[in-house]
Parts: sequence; C-alpha cells; structure tokens
Amino acid sequence: MKKLALWLGGGVLAFVAVALLFDGLVGLLQPEFEGDGRSLVLVTFDADGARHETRLAVEDDEQGRTWVQSGHHFRGWYERVLANPQVEVVRNGETRPYTAVPIDTPETEAHIRELFQRRGGPIRFAIIRALLLWADIKPVRLDPR
Repeated sequence: MKKLALWLGGGVLAFVAVALLFDGLVGLLQPEFEGDGRSLVLVTFDADGARHETRLAVEDDEQGRTWVQSGHHFRGWYERVLANPQVEVVRNGETRPYTAVPIDTPETEAHIRELFQRRGGPIRFAIIRALLLWADIKPVRLDPR
C-alpha cells in the first residue's frame, strides 16, 4: 500500500512538473498551434507604456463578438488588460485598436467553455485545461474601437 501511495504521489508530481513546463514554454515561445485566423496577437501596454505581445487562441461567437481567455497562471497580459483595456489586435496580418472587456461571470465562463470546446472537442479541451493545471478561465471580449 505504501508503494502504491509513493507511485501515485510521484505520478502527480511528474504531471505537475510536465504541466508547469508546458505552460512556461507556451508562455515563452507563444507558438501558433492553428492557422486560419484561429489565433491572434494581443498587444497590451504596461504602466510605463511598454508594448507587450501575446499570442492567444480566439473564438468568434454567433453574435459576432470576439473572445479570448486567460487560462495560464504565468501570463501577465490579463493583469495589463485590467489596468489598461486599450489594446491592439493583430489578426490575419492586420492591426486594429480594440477595447478589452473582462467579464468574470459564471454565464460568460460557460459561454467561453462552450466556444472553445467546439473548437477541438471536450476531450481536447479537458487535456489542455489539465496541462494548464486548471487555471481559472478569465473571459475577455474584444470590442473594436
């Protein structure tokens, strides 16, 4: 029984290590996993006006609204959006000004889960969420200015 507990504990630690490595690499390298406008570059600005670029998956809903989500523990773009919602979006080679509108409600979170699950299915969504150590989903609507 003690051996089983050690194996399970080691497995959990190994999973957490892999997940943290995955999350860190995605944050640093910002790869584009999918083409065809399924990702964008969100340009945020810090208190000193310095520009920060972050690649994010994007979904457009049935009402034509554009959504991104903060689902990573270590990405500072969400904090910058809270401090300064005036952002730029680079999508399909075009840069346009937007206002980022964080909406932290259970209904909006459910809407975002549904949008992103449609993208690759619920199993893929669950795997990605697990690799991100189930970080809170923070929906952000991008409104054109």
